Formats: sequence, structure tokens, C-alpha cells
Amino acid sequence: MKKNIIKTFAFMFSAIFLAKILGLVRNIIFANCYGTGYEATAFFTASRIPLQLLDMSLGAAISSTFIPIFNEYLQKKGKERAIQFANNFLNIIIVISLLLTILGIMFSPFIVNVIAPDLPQITFNLTVDLIKLLFPIMLFTAVAFVFVGFLQSLDEFRIPAIISVVANGILILYLLLFNNKYGIQGAAIAMLIGWGTQIIVQLPAVVKKGFKYKFILDFKDEGIKKIVNLALPILISTWVQPINNLVNLRLASGLEEGQAVSAIEYSYNLYLIIVGVFSYTLSNIIFPKLSKLTADDNKEQIKNILNNSIKVSLLFIIPMAVGIGMLSNDIIKIIYERGEFTAESTLLTSRALLYYSIGMIGYGLMEVLNKAFYAMQDSKTPMKTSIVAIILNVGLSIIFVKAMGYTGLPLAASITSVIVGILMLILVNGRINGIVTKETIKEFIKVAISAIVMAFLIIILKKVIIGETILKVLIRVCMSIILGVILYFSLMILQKNEMLIFYISKLKEKMKKV
Repeated sequence: MKKNIIKTFAFMFSAIFLAKILGLVRNIIFANCYGTGYEATAFFTASRIPLQLLDMSLGAAISSTFIPIFNEYLQKKGKERAIQFANNFLNIIIVISLLLTILGIMFSPFIVNVIAPDLPQITFNLTVDLIKLLFPIMLFTAVAFVFVGFLQSLDEFRIPAIISVVANGILILYLLLFNNKYGIQGAAIAMLIGWGTQIIVQLPAVVKKGFKYKFILDFKDEGIKKIVNLALPILISTWVQPINNLVNLRLASGLEEGQAVSAIEYSYNLYLIIVGVFSYTLSNIIFPKLSKLTADDNKEQIKNILNNSIKVSLLFIIPMAVGIGMLSNDIIKIIYERGEFTAESTLLTSRALLYYSIGMIGYGLMEVLNKAFYAMQDSKTPMKTSIVAIILNVGLSIIFVKAMGYTGLPLAASITSVIVGILMLILVNGRINGIVTKETIKEFIKVAISAIVMAFLIIILKKVIIGETILKVLIRVCMSIILGVILYFSLMILQKNEMLIFYISKLKEKMKKV
């Protein structure tokens, strides 16, 4: 079983990493074309709003309630009845998301005014125009999420993992070939087409797994009733990131002449690429497995999976956070500083990335533990922690933005993530005793010591390799990453890190077979 998990993880990690790299390439080309100017701010605002509203209304209900209930149908009532439930759920989601899309287009000026009221007038007008083009993303994303849940429940992780590759590829092609002719409005249409392809890419696999579309619309179905009962707590529990983002959008819209919105967006997207690839891969693999183990009431296996997931998160995310924080300015300079993305844009964006890096481990823990609670069909615990997170983030954002300007927003989000991640860790351990053990704490101390030593090495390298030319910055970053990774993992091996030794042994086995 462990071998299959490792193979699946490796493929998903590679696919999601490729998608994120393409997303980064997309952002690099976009930054070259638009920098942190008003068109970039308008585009990011207009694309952010529909997706965040979807996350707050339907996104969590789709991704976090469908899989456990669908798996319950599979286990207890058979595949035919489960597919009938999936059809009913899909049709209900289409009706609701279509209605939200129409309302969003109709009231787009009001929505932009509420969420980003301090945008300059030229930016505001363009945002309203773009958001009308982009609101159908809600419908496309909702349907794609249902298909992802269906495939993952039937142990098909590969197709869902690659859907973003195509979406990012379409926008990249547009920016390279057609942007000069059709401009920012064309970019919005290209983005919409890209999101639509996420449905098309999954269709062959969905059909192969036995899905046959039927128009069933039964709100009284027992599975739908169960989802409705679970949905509200789950929706509230997943409001943390969307509300954080919308609060950032509102408070940043009047800062740095509107450039703060773009700077935060570029840094946040890069932050998600770095921490999101790992956390998203891990949580999406364990979620269906935990759902099945919950249906079988296998608490021992649930404990083992969560314990190992937490250890793996600590092992990889903490050194990533340290490295990204210390090299934030150099990283932004290498990735983005060209064309319309100036040295000023680099400074604004790197400062935001520095503060985002502080919250990486909290983000990773929240991603894994939220899915764990949902798999156990406990939506109330994540709901309660999310209410705490929302109140804490809004309060800290208002306080920090007054004291620190726009950089207070990513700092508030990071502190919130860390506090809530620790809180959820305590709560899940109370639910299933033994998930967090003395061994887990020892592993954390080992990781922290190794990451601190790695940080001193990076400080030395930054003092030795001086210069701001792209070549010198690139050498400084590459040397810091290569030597830092070698030092960190060498220290972890010397300290006999359990998870790392396990992965090394598996790698040796594969090498022998080759």
C-alpha cells in the first residue's frame, strides 16, 4: 500500500508541480506585459473575485462533502447508486453556479465597489468590464470540481492532477501570440477558455470510470440532505483563505497607488506554487483514503496516515519557508524583473513574499488537517477553528496595515495560519489520540535545528556573493539552494529522521531494480 501511495504521490507531485511551473511562467510573461500597473491590478481583482466567491459559496461543499458521501454510497449501496447520486449532485451544482454567475454579471459594479472600493477610477472601470467576462469561471470550476471528486473517489488521481496544465498553457499561448493585438480583455477570455478546458480534459476518464450523464434533479435525495447538513459548517470552515484574500483586496486597493494589489497577488501566487504543490498533493491523496477508512471505522490506519503526513509536512515545508523568506528579494528579481516589472515592483512583491513565507507550515497543516476532519465527516471542528481564524485575520490585518502598510496583510495571514494550524493539530490529536507523539515533537526539533543551521549558511553566502546583476543574483540563489539542501538533508540523516530514511530506502530499492 505504501508503494502505491508513493508512486501516486510522485506522479501527482510532478503533475501539479508542472502545472504550478506553467502558472509561474504565465505570471512571468504577464508581469513582463503589465507589471504592477492598473491593467494588472484590474485583471487580478476581476479574476480573484469570482473564484473567491465560489470558494465561499460552493467550492468547499463540492470538494469536501461530495467525496465522503460518494464513498459512502460506493461502500454501502454499490457503484450504480453512487453514480446516480453523482448525477443528481452535478445537476444541482450546475443550477446553483449558473444562477450565481448570472447574478454576478448583473451586479458586477456593486460587487467591485464593495470588495475593492479604493481602486483608482480607471482601474475600477476596467475591473468591472473584466469581471463580466470572467464570472462564468464559477460555473466551469464547479463542474470541474465535481469531476475531480468523482475520479479521486475511484482512485484516479492522474487526470485531475494535470487539468491545470492545459488551462495555464492556453493563457501562456495567448500572452505570447495574441496579447499585443487583443490586450487585457483578450487575456480574460483566454483565462475563461482555459478554465473551461478543465472539464473537457476530464471527460474521457469520467466516462471510462462508468459515469453516464442523466438529468436527475432531486433535492430530497438522502445524500443531498446529508451534504446540506454538512455544507454550512464546511463552507464556514473553508472561508479562511477566501476571506483573507478579499480582506487583502479591500485594504490593499488604496495602497501604493493601487500597486499593492498586484504585488500581493504575484507574491501570493508564488507562495502557493512553493507550498501548495506539496500540501495539495499530500492532502488530495490522503482524503479519499481517510474517507474509506472512516467508513470502515479503521482508526489505527487513520492515525498512522495522519502521523506520517504531519511528519512529512514538517520535513519539507519548514526548510522551504526559511529559504524563501531569506532569498525573497533575489527570487522575485530573477523571476519577474523585466519589461514592465520594474525594480520598484520587485521591492514591493519581495516584501510581501517574505511575510507570506512565515505562514507556510501553518498553511500546510491546515490543508492536511481540514481534509482529515472532513474525511471523518466532522465539519463542526474546522468550522469553529475557521471562525477563530477569520476574526483573528481581519483584526490583525486592520492593525498591521495601519502600522506597516500593505506588508501587514501577508503578515496577518501568516500569523493566522500558524495559530490555526497548531490549534487544529491539538484538536485532531484529541479526537484520535496518538497522532501527535513525543516522536513527532522530536522530529520537529530536528527539522528546526537543521533549518536554522541552513539559514546561517545562506547568510554567509549572501555576504560572500555580492552584487545585483542578474548573473550574480542567480549564482547566489542557486548556490544557496544547492548547498542549503545538501546541508539540511545531511543534518537530517545524521539525526536519523524517520521519514527521510524511509524514502531513501525506497529509492535504493528502485535503483537496485533498475
